[in-house]
Amino acid sequence: MTSSMDLASAPLGTSLTLLGIEKVAHGRRLATLGLREGSTFRLLARTIGGGRIVLVAGSRIALGRDLVRQLRATAA
Repeated sequence: MTSSMDLASAPLGTSLTLLGIEKVAHGRRLATLGLREGSTFRLLARTIGGGRIVLVAGSRIALGRDLVRQLRATAA
């Protein structure tokens, strides 16, 4: 069994697999950007406000602090 974590507690530079998104509305928007359940991405940086920047299929996506806490992932 693999342990899951929210993106706020995931270490930088780690390849992760998205396990779930708490709010359906966010899931639809993130899916259009390529970040959906089962997708692999890399955590690149932390922002000053507590958000994260992730690399998904060659594109960088900025995620806000509240959204980062709603995403569950595991190490890829």
